[in-house]
Amino acid sequence: MTASTPQDIAREAVKRLTARKLPPTPENFQTYYHEVAGTRPLKPFPLENLRQIAQALPDATPAQQRFKTQFGKAVSLHSWEDLEKALTQQIRSQAPTEAPATAPTVTLPAQERERFPPDLLEQMARLVGNALPAVGNDDRKVVELADDLMRYLRLPDQHPPALRKLMADFAFRLSFVAEEQAAIRETLLKLLHAVLDNVRALNPEQPWLQKQLSALIAVAQPPLSIRRLEEAQSRLKDLTRLQLETQEQMLAAQNAMKETLAVFMQRLGETAASSEQYQQRFEHFAHQLERSTSLAEMTPVLQQAIQSARSLALDSQRTGADLGALRQRASRAEAQVAQLRDELQRLSEQASHDALTGALNRKGMTDVLERETSRAQRLGSSLCLALLDLDDFKRLNDRLGHLTGDAALQHLATVAKAALRPHDSLARYGGEEFLIILPDIEPDEALEVVRRVQRELSTQLFLSGSERVLITFSAGVTQLFEHETLAQALERADQAMYAAKRAGKNRVLRA
Repeated sequence: MTASTPQDIAREAVKRLTARKLPPTPENFQTYYHEVAGTRPLKPFPLENLRQIAQALPDATPAQQRFKTQFGKAVSLHSWEDLEKALTQQIRSQAPTEAPATAPTVTLPAQERERFPPDLLEQMARLVGNALPAVGNDDRKVVELADDLMRYLRLPDQHPPALRKLMADFAFRLSFVAEEQAAIRETLLKLLHAVLDNVRALNPEQPWLQKQLSALIAVAQPPLSIRRLEEAQSRLKDLTRLQLETQEQMLAAQNAMKETLAVFMQRLGETAASSEQYQQRFEHFAHQLERSTSLAEMTPVLQQAIQSARSLALDSQRTGADLGALRQRASRAEAQVAQLRDELQRLSEQASHDALTGALNRKGMTDVLERETSRAQRLGSSLCLALLDLDDFKRLNDRLGHLTGDAALQHLATVAKAALRPHDSLARYGGEEFLIILPDIEPDEALEVVRRVQRELSTQLFLSGSERVLITFSAGVTQLFEHETLAQALERADQAMYAAKRAGKNRVLRA
């Protein structure tokens, strides 16, 4: 019967040791284990002995230090090949510089002649180090493998089989960590969507909140990028600010209405109590009148009844005035709440985009500029700005009308957004002026992007009824330099734009 599992192999090996009356030493057990399994025994590796030798090696000179490092690394890897290579190199380094004339020529194996460029090894070490933050540093094993691999790559010399094994181990472990991190990101994204959907479902009667949440959900769609996440963060901050302002004003309005209702109920209670007192008094006067037998007895009773009636009228008048004032306060509080709701609706509809062209408005432009400027400073990347102005826009308005002029602006915005890169932004700067925000790009490349918009605009002619109208623009492109303000960069782009107009229009110039 052939043993198939490690447990069966181990039991069969023990039986053979017992049958041959051999002591169950690790060496004997290993021999018969491989005999039963039909595998080759591993080369024994005396780890402790070799560690003692490594510690005892001298390290007085740089060559000795290098040899001691290579020897110790080979021992830690349990690599006979690395040990052989380190010893061979050390023996060669101790040989005489001039070999005897009769000495035979030794041709080293191709494997031992193989050398890697130091700059390539350093780039590989950096690549390994930069890969860790991308997948997270929570897995201790992958961090240890990365450290071992980077240390080995930075040694003076490497043995290809050992390097291959280290890289294979690291890549194998890294693949599992990368899959886990991808699953974590996907789960977190689903959790965010679930939270936003739940908040939206719980607030169906607040349209401004519904619009803000819908915008957040749209931004949080994959594939994600740091730019889209920063945009989502900015929107969430605006949403939180609006909610806090709304809550404070709503609470103030509610408190005013509660106070009004409390005073109103108090006045009603006082009026009811006063009416009951007057009713008892008038009943008393009626009984006195019934018992009176002469006019002299009736006169003082009538005088008291008249005085009480006058007091009742005055009290009713004061109560009516108080209730009228309370009614006015309640109306003002109700109007304040309605005005607040209208304002929130207006702010929600305005958001950050121009109502006519769909490009960013001033607020949206300011938010994007602040975010992209901060990102460029943080990453040391380039940020370019392009300011463009439609050529002869006043003449177009005068000839075809303002409605056609508005349609021309919409046409320009549509063509420009389609021709720009996905992470570029188009903003309406004012009137017929637009600003293009171009992150992660050099000025010469930014010129080409704006010229591409220009070419697309010349091929997609604007139609005014049946008339085809060629729309052109002049633009100035500049780079935002370090330690300068946005106003300075925009001023430079503005000067380049006007230089393009003076040069004949329909041009793009770099500031």
